[in-house]
Amino acid sequence: MRLNDPAVDSVDRPRAGSAADPDKIAPSAEAILDAAEALFGRRGYASTSVDAICAASGLPVGSIYHHFGSKSAILSAVLDRAGRRFFAELDAAVGARLEPEPRLRKYFEQAPNLMARNADYFRILVATLQQEADKQLLAFAGQSVAAAAATLAGVIEPVAAAAGAHDPGTLSLDMAEMTNSYALGAAILASYDAQRLRERMAPLYELIRGAINKAAAQDEGA
Repeated sequence: MRLNDPAVDSVDRPRAGSAADPDKIAPSAEAILDAAEALFGRRGYASTSVDAICAASGLPVGSIYHHFGSKSAILSAVLDRAGRRFFAELDAAVGARLEPEPRLRKYFEQAPNLMARNADYFRILVATLQQEADKQLLAFAGQSVAAAAATLAGVIEPVAAAAGAHDPGTLSLDMAEMTNSYALGAAILASYDAQRLRERMAPLYELIRGAINKAAAQDEGA
């Protein structure tokens, strides 16, 4: 699902004052999301009841509906928070002082370790992307994928621009979406194991870098 997809843009987010503002989230809402993320990752969304989330979080059902309104809104908030956390951890691991090229390389080097650390998020995301019968859940997953693509594109774009790409913004988004697809497939095949993920994702940087160089060369010859 691409950015600006109507199915993504039209979905309601969690209500204001809960996970919709990650900087102001209440401790009780955090506890609900912690419990839900662990349960959705281990059991799956469909097999996790609101009662199970209550039991795991130690909070009454009224607190859950006060913060989120519905089980599906909890899923949306889980995906949003976990995606933000993953990229915050990745940024911290990479550091902010590197030039664009080494920063991109280190992004790809560090990603497998953090994907394994955030395995529940990726399990939930992959499972939700397969919910074709439920357009709302599918759109929640699409929002998470689109946010990841936008973040990755921001890391790739300076490299594409330096390589001489005619439209580095579009190229970087295409490369980010390719990276998303590759990484999710690698995570499934590696069963979210860090070592196996590193092995499966090892070629990805060179693939993306080669595609950027090829596109830039084609632009130059056009």
